[in-house]
Amino acid sequence: MPQEKQGIYSILLDRIIELKYQPGELLNEKILIDEFQVSRTPIREALLKLAEKGFVKMVPRVGTYVSQVDLMEIKYAYEVKKNLEVLACELAAERASQEQAEALFEIVMRLKAYSPQSDYKKYIHDDYLFRKIIRDASMNPYLQNYLEELNRKTMRFVNYVQYKMVDPQWYHDSLHVMAQAIKDHEPAVAGAEMKTHTEIFLNELSKRFFV
Repeated sequence: MPQEKQGIYSILLDRIIELKYQPGELLNEKILIDEFQVSRTPIREALLKLAEKGFVKMVPRVGTYVSQVDLMEIKYAYEVKKNLEVLACELAAERASQEQAEALFEIVMRLKAYSPQSDYKKYIHDDYLFRKIIRDASMNPYLQNYLEELNRKTMRFVNYVQYKMVDPQWYHDSLHVMAQAIKDHEPAVAGAEMKTHTEIFLNELSKRFFV
């Protein structure tokens, strides 16, 4: 996709993930054309790509709507994501640069300063960045792309439910263990901690949202 179209797609996707466009909201093509100062074609192609990814629903002769949050789809996404993130963490422990390891520790320190209740959006954003650094450090483009797609879905979900950390101390400690294992190039330790971390998190979500 040309840069202009990719830019529009990325901007619209971010708005959907961050709930600037709410589930069920109509996306007016004319308003988007005026905003981005482009013809109808790049707007249409960006919306088509969003539809392919399941973020919007295009209804003929009616319009394009932001898709609803589907709890079963999110549950399936987490079930797949938890195993892929273990692999990403193991590979990151083998391949991460010093700069990437230091960036993980910086995020852990930032998270400790947040309030789990009032700063939940910051928690969500930095949790995403932590996992993105691990994905990037895996240096496996297939893994990176697939996890990025899954994380877009799950990030929208946690924004939608306004997810707030139940046990921030456990969360901080777990991320610190992962960061340290990646810095020390210990893939078995990093993978085991990510496995435990994702299982605990998914179990909590299952009790609260997927019953």
